[in-house]
Amino acid sequence: MQAADALGIPSGPERGALQRGESVTLRNGQTITPDKVLGAPRPGRKVVIAGDGGPSETVIEAARGADVLVHEATFCEDERERARETQHSTALEAAGVAHAADVELLALTHLSNRYFGGEVAREARTIFPNTIVPKDFDTIDVRFQERGGPVLVKGGALQQRPEREAVPTGEETAE
Repeated sequence: MQAADALGIPSGPERGALQRGESVTLRNGQTITPDKVLGAPRPGRKVVIAGDGGPSETVIEAARGADVLVHEATFCEDERERARETQHSTALEAAGVAHAADVELLALTHLSNRYFGGEVAREARTIFPNTIVPKDFDTIDVRFQERGGPVLVKGGALQQRPEREAVPTGEETAE
C-alpha cells in the first residue's frame, strides 16, 4: 500500500487491477506495472472443515498442508467401538488425520458431553501437539506464516463484535 500511495495510485479499481497482475494507466498518463507495487507472491491460507464422520483418506488429501483442520472428535479412545458404530471419530483418530495431512493446527469440535475439552485435547496431543478445542465464541485467527500462523483467540467473537446502534422503539429489526 505504501508503494501505491507513493506512486499516487488511488484506492479503488486501479489497485485491484494491479493485484490481479494487470498494468494500470493513471490520469497523468503514467503506466504502472504490478511489479512496482507488489511484493513476492506468497501462498494463500487453507482451512479445511471436515464433516461429521470417521477419519478418511479423502479428508487427509483435502487437508494436505492446510493451515487449519477443523475435525470432529465426538469420542476418546475409551469409546472407539461406539465411534465406529455411530460413524464418528475419536480424538486420537482426528489427530492421526492432522498428522498424516501435515496441517499446522488441528481444531477439534463436536465433542460428546461425556468429555471435557481438556481431556480430548490431551489425547489428541499425544499424536498431534498443535491441537486446540475451541469453545463457544472462540475464534481462530488464520494468520500468514510470516505473522506466526494460526492461533486460537479465546472469546474472540465477543471482542470483535461491533457495537449496535440504538434503534428507536418500534423500529427494531430482526437479526
